[in-house]
Amino acid sequence: MLDHWVWSRFLSLSYYEHPPMIAWLIRGITMVGGQSEAVLEVGSQLVTLSILTLIYAGTFFLYGRNAALVTLLILCSMPYFTLGSIFLHITQPFLIFWILSLFLLIRYHNQPGKKWLLLIGVVAGFGALSKYIMLLFYIGLFLHLLLYRKIRREMLNPWLYCAGILSLVIFIPVIIWNSQHDWISFHWQLEKGTTGSEFGENTLAFTIGHLILFSPMWALLGAVSIWWLRDRITDGKQAESVITVLSMFPLLFFTLMSLKGTISDPHWANLAYIGIAILLGNELLSKVKRKTIYILISTGLVVNAALIGIVLMHTLSPLIDWMPHELNNFQYLKQQGLPDTTLLKLNKIDERFYSSEQYIRHLKDLLTPEEFQIHGELIQKSAMDLSADRLTRVLKWDRTGRQLQNLLEQNELPHISYVVSREYQLSSALSFYLPGRPWPHSIEKPERNLWSPIEKVKSKQSIFVCELQECQGALEDFYQRFKMNLNYLGEVETRSRKRLIRILQVYSIGH
Repeated sequence: MLDHWVWSRFLSLSYYEHPPMIAWLIRGITMVGGQSEAVLEVGSQLVTLSILTLIYAGTFFLYGRNAALVTLLILCSMPYFTLGSIFLHITQPFLIFWILSLFLLIRYHNQPGKKWLLLIGVVAGFGALSKYIMLLFYIGLFLHLLLYRKIRREMLNPWLYCAGILSLVIFIPVIIWNSQHDWISFHWQLEKGTTGSEFGENTLAFTIGHLILFSPMWALLGAVSIWWLRDRITDGKQAESVITVLSMFPLLFFTLMSLKGTISDPHWANLAYIGIAILLGNELLSKVKRKTIYILISTGLVVNAALIGIVLMHTLSPLIDWMPHELNNFQYLKQQGLPDTTLLKLNKIDERFYSSEQYIRHLKDLLTPEEFQIHGELIQKSAMDLSADRLTRVLKWDRTGRQLQNLLEQNELPHISYVVSREYQLSSALSFYLPGRPWPHSIEKPERNLWSPIEKVKSKQSIFVCELQECQGALEDFYQRFKMNLNYLGEVETRSRKRLIRILQVYSIGH
């Protein structure tokens, strides 16, 4: 969310990974409510409520109030639409335009008219400005026409192609930006989806992930509902056939992409589960007793509440100790006074441990009692991969920002222009929580740095920040890219009670 907030400060026709809609949306929200975390989170809730309202209204139009209410309750029993609504993310505006396009297409098949196709063209165009996968809507539309012989002639309808041209016209800002940046977004998306992992490596994780994120119960009932609907699905003009094809096609597409793609996010299955919820809302009413419906929805809501409770409890106080430990920053330990004999022993550790207890036990076997007593705590702290816990990443950034600002003031650097890190997420978060709102700069993905050209970073007052566990590699990357000296300013150690949240090493960039 904070990375996209950075985008909103630097309005552009497009960005490295994604189209510009999320940046424009956040800019509008912060212009109205101000630059605060609470405003962004309230904005996220309002966008999610808009998505749910659209689905409710469309289902009400198709099947009536009771079916729409059941659909709404199904969606509210999925973690994606509850816990997942906390932070503004790039998919939210996209879903608004996808859902509108879906219901407009259903309306077109019920009441053919060019106005519905032209409206689809406009709405889908804004969907494409939100996320590139809006292209799947048009592919799904043509696939639907191709599958049903009685409506196949619609592929020759000139107004359908006028709709595509309208979408393309609205999408022109992204095309212009990419033409000026060597088509970098399209190259990146293609590489992400088709290369980078062993065959099938991500498919199991993707499948299990979306079943948990959206509920295995609703996935199973969704498959059953398609069987219930088999007679209506055979008619291409029926709403059920439109929803089934356009909802299931993206799930099939992303499952196939997960076979070779670098990233396979479970939330990409959201379009399939929205379709499942719309279909189930009506089918449960007609095929299942009311008492059974109450039991199913209650079960879904209780399971969802339990999952949310577990996530919140684990975020605030981990239920199990699975923190990864892998010692990478030997240079730091040497600076802290560890003797070479101890460092030689530590160099023999070539594995990753997944609990503090396991790592401490290994250290005790490796080191003498005296070495462990003197250096054990420091070694463990250096080896803890704190950022590996995605839930920990959301904690205490305001405190980290205050600590960092205090450190900068102690070093007579109260106002900095840029904050540099290897990963863009770290510098983006610090940018938001530092009072001067310096611009972030990413070493890992230099293409993203529209707002922080390296020449300006070098010439202005800037700092480099890295997480302790991976600082040695991050420093090497910095020197390779910047070829400038660094001056060590100190360390920021953020805790929640006694629990370690993050440790940052801070350097000023010398001239």
